Amino acid sequence: MGFNQLTGQETIKNRLKDITADPSACSLLFTGPEGIGKHLFARETAKAILCENRKADGACCECASCKYIDAGTHPDLIEVEPTEGRKNIRIADLREVIRDAEVKPQIASHKVLIINADKTAPDCQNLMLKSLEEPGAHLVYILLCSDTSRLLGTILSRVTELNFREYTADQMKSILREKGGADLSDDKISFLTAFSSGIPGKALSLINDPDFMEERDHIFNLVMNIPKMGYTDLLYDEFTYFDKNRDKMDELLLLMIWTLGDIASAIAVPDPENIKNSDKKREIIRFVSENSAVTLINISNAEKAVTDFIDASHVNTSFETSCCNMLLRIHKELCYEKNS
Repeated sequence: MGFNQLTGQETIKNRLKDITADPSACSLLFTGPEGIGKHLFARETAKAILCENRKADGACCECASCKYIDAGTHPDLIEVEPTEGRKNIRIADLREVIRDAEVKPQIASHKVLIINADKTAPDCQNLMLKSLEEPGAHLVYILLCSDTSRLLGTILSRVTELNFREYTADQMKSILREKGGADLSDDKISFLTAFSSGIPGKALSLINDPDFMEERDHIFNLVMNIPKMGYTDLLYDEFTYFDKNRDKMDELLLLMIWTLGDIASAIAVPDPENIKNSDKKREIIRFVSENSAVTLINISNAEKAVTDFIDASHVNTSFETSCCNMLLRIHKELCYEKNS
């Protein structure tokens, strides 16, 4: 593939081109949110290091070594994840991997270890530390980490950190089109890009989640229809929906805040451009027109009801009480004309 074929992360790609040109005794740490592409870049880095005909852009993608990597059979590339059913990598497994890695490569000039450092307990990190302090000239470490606070300071001091940043809207569109979103409208892709905060892995998981768009539509329609709802519908049907989806509450509440924020944008500007639910713009503008008494203060109070519920969920309070209280407060604000 070559580094230039990867989308975005230009600074990191330029550094990796230099690093892979002379990778002896190299220890790298790729950091950034889960789903940002650390593993994709790690494999491309390993491919460039192990390539028999390395080019300025990275791997040639044609030699036997590159083909072995594509097939997942290269003996000098070792990827370390927890075994099935385990939360973290076992120290016994890691000890065996490191022992093998310290032996000279079988077919390439180097060996590359890609380790999911998020899944390493302190005992495993201490074991890695011994190898990181004096790595063999043939050995290259690539650690992947979403939260560096979990790593020992002594580990951090012995690696070269490359921090992956969120992708731009145009970069996300390119990635999503290539990876499975070819049939999605530009508005849907814009929504997924914003909701995933520019993290491709998260956006792709949403595309492949058959329930997500239904959940998004449910929350959007809930907010749009609250002024027409009676208390029974609100406190029975909608509470039941939230109760059944407790494991997705963070996602659902963010969708609700976004919808309320879009209403605020439409109240402030007749034809808003900066709304999240851009594919539902007409419905949002119609809501504002039909509920002209609702003000920015009402929307702010409704958003506060959601954030108060989020705060309440972090302490030992009744889910039913907190959820119903949120729904009633939002109902009060969005039915302002009826209540005034």
